[in-house]
Amino acid sequence: MIKYIIIFFYLIFINVSAEEYFKFNSADEKFPNHSEVIVEISFPKKITGKLPLIITQHGSTRDGKKIQDGATDEYSKRIIKEGTKQGFAVAALDAFYKKPITSTEKTRFPDALNYANELRKILIKDERFDKENFFYTGFSYGAQQVLKTIGAPYNNKNPNAWKAIASAEPGCNLFHKPIKLSFPVLIIKGEESHYYIEPCKILEKELLKEGNIVKLVNIPKVNHFFSTKGKIVKGVAVNGCRYDPIIKMPDGKSFLYSGAEISRKEARKRCFTNEAGKGKNRKKLNEAVNLTINFFKDNLN
Repeated sequence: MIKYIIIFFYLIFINVSAEEYFKFNSADEKFPNHSEVIVEISFPKKITGKLPLIITQHGSTRDGKKIQDGATDEYSKRIIKEGTKQGFAVAALDAFYKKPITSTEKTRFPDALNYANELRKILIKDERFDKENFFYTGFSYGAQQVLKTIGAPYNNKNPNAWKAIASAEPGCNLFHKPIKLSFPVLIIKGEESHYYIEPCKILEKELLKEGNIVKLVNIPKVNHFFSTKGKIVKGVAVNGCRYDPIIKMPDGKSFLYSGAEISRKEARKRCFTNEAGKGKNRKKLNEAVNLTINFFKDNLN
């Protein structure tokens, strides 16, 4: 009996030391009464010095892992597993924490980049983490938040914020006008995704035009969820600007890639469709996760 009690307390100790949870407040005009954000930080088993840190952002469906009374998605769950195995600490955000929102209310999604940036500012003061090696990744909605880092408004306020970013299955139908960045960019797409690759190719072109290091990877025969044998079904998606994406300028105005200025109302009308992706066997999700972790490893100081 004593043996089992010792093992039980040993397991509790390992779990506590491997994960930490905390909450912080980050203002969001869409949710003025729901500013609290929950975070789980996972640590590698062996720690030798200051840790590089990955901040990961879930997509619109938090179907991967519970974070106390919050959750994250399957992409972030696997980023945690592989990242900690490779020596990174991983901080998973729940951007929807206690917010009255569903996965289909895309116009009401919070500005999660603000949450990630607030978390970055908190954690760079923590002596356990290497402030020169902070990385940012996300899937789908989270991937689109990651790509908000490429514009002047963000970088002027947050110079040298990230060592590298990785965007897994973004829509790319609307993006900030890129500037010359201090960090490289990885974009991962599924060949059969209902978020088609064409606008991401345009974004890649615009990033390269500014002298950035960009890697666009298209994984064959997989859908939005990096699953095989997926289907496009009825739903809600921001994928209607496939061949003429919208570029948001530093002054807040938006233009079609073809040149015409466009209002927010017209942009929603043009870019929203009734499509969705179906099929979550996720047979190639680990490939996307490994691409992200290896990209971050290649860019460590």
